[in-house]
Amino acid sequence: MGEVQDELVVRPDFRAGLIVLIVLAVAGAGIVAAILIGDAPTVFAPIVGGLFAVLVPLGIGSLVSARITLTVHELVVQGLFYRKRLPRPNIAEVVRASLIAPRGGVGESLFLLDAQRALLVRVQGSLYTREDLARLVDALGVPCSGPAGPVTAKKFAKTYPGLVSWVEQHPYRLAFVIAGVMCAAAMAVALVSLATAS
Repeated sequence: MGEVQDELVVRPDFRAGLIVLIVLAVAGAGIVAAILIGDAPTVFAPIVGGLFAVLVPLGIGSLVSARITLTVHELVVQGLFYRKRLPRPNIAEVVRASLIAPRGGVGESLFLLDAQRALLVRVQGSLYTREDLARLVDALGVPCSGPAGPVTAKKFAKTYPGLVSWVEQHPYRLAFVIAGVMCAAAMAVALVSLATAS
């Protein structure tokens, strides 16, 4: 069983986070440049540019503000827009899982459960190193279970019901809905521009 002498503070992996932010910024600039250079309506350039202009500062804010603090009395999970405090004695079990994303990437999560196996909080492991997550699990000193290897959210939900959302279990359905809405919006913009041009 792990024991916390003073407190354990787990902060994001800044190197990995900065790499993701740089890739995001370069991708945004590339897409905007492709829209302006190519045949796409230029009205999409400020929309896409604005989206990336919001995403990058939000990513920086998340990287700077995110942390997990474990003391003798409580666990605090902090993000950019939230701060969740849990009395440490309420945490009875940890489920650690590597969930396969729709395109094949794997993201680790810690699900902290109470004595009735109800979800208290989910810690998204994408910001943290595997070693830091292992230190946190060890310091909590409660039973830890989970699938032996990476699994899809749908398969994970069969063994651990109620821990992942319906959207996470059916990512392609959500993707089709978003693609449909974007196509409808693009068609609406094209029809309006054709109507006003004539």
